[in-house]
Amino acid sequence: MRWLFMFLAFHSINCKALELQGEAETQRLQVKSQLQEIGYQVGDIAQQTLTINTPKGYRFDETSLPTIGKSMANIELSAANWRAKNVGDKTVHVLKLDWQIFRVSQETRAYALKPLDLQFRQDKSVLIAHVKPSHLFVASILPTALTKATAEMNAANLQPREDARPEMRNTQVLILRMIFASIGLLASSLYFAWRFDWLPAKFGKTGPFRKAYRQLQKMQKSDDNVMLLEAMRNLRRACDASAGVSLTKERLQVLFEIHPKFGSKRSEIEAFYEASERQFFAGNTSQLTIKQLIQLCRQLMALETA
Repeated sequence: MRWLFMFLAFHSINCKALELQGEAETQRLQVKSQLQEIGYQVGDIAQQTLTINTPKGYRFDETSLPTIGKSMANIELSAANWRAKNVGDKTVHVLKLDWQIFRVSQETRAYALKPLDLQFRQDKSVLIAHVKPSHLFVASILPTALTKATAEMNAANLQPREDARPEMRNTQVLILRMIFASIGLLASSLYFAWRFDWLPAKFGKTGPFRKAYRQLQKMQKSDDNVMLLEAMRNLRRACDASAGVSLTKERLQVLFEIHPKFGSKRSEIEAFYEASERQFFAGNTSQLTIKQLIQLCRQLMALETA
């Protein structure tokens, strides 16, 4: 009986000593809180950073944190992460807690965070760090609901501002480019229209081959012998008008001396004169067609205007 009494007394004294040691160490725990308390609206997340120093070897007990997202309070814990680092004979614990705001009123007011009793364990020893609740000042959704005392804003800042107008684009360069492009398009169109005889006769000087080309264009849908003879006459008249004299196959050299530029088509012109003279004077059927005559006339017209 005596031994049992001594054992119980010793165990009681040991437990009391451990309890007093835990309380003493709890009182010596250094807790530092960093939190921005103003500038929040509903839905915002405020991040609180806690720095707690414990004796070396203690680890943080995450079960001492509030349940994430299930407190149904004005401000709930939405996320938490922590890390620990040994510095000398101490362990520095850094906790980052994200508090999300779910409540707003018609005026700016302060909401208190939940008080925390964070536990740190080493074997069977437990240390508790009490974190006093901080306050967050939450603004109303509508700025017009703020009073002068809480908002500390003047009347000018309470008035809605006009939307910013878009910056005016400098279109002068684009307009100039469009003008120059239009002028270039018009000039090139006029040149090709003149070059390929797309303009009416009153818009420019008409050469002999240009006149003949227009007449032959009217005959291109017919291939009968009468039209072919008429096409040959028109083309020969153009050669005569260009040379200034009546030409035959033997006198074609006059045309080439007056207009050396026709020399590139000398063989075609001589072949045409030979075929046309056989057609006119010998009555032989020519192998030439009106389309071939139109093609030759168009080539001579291009040389005429070159």
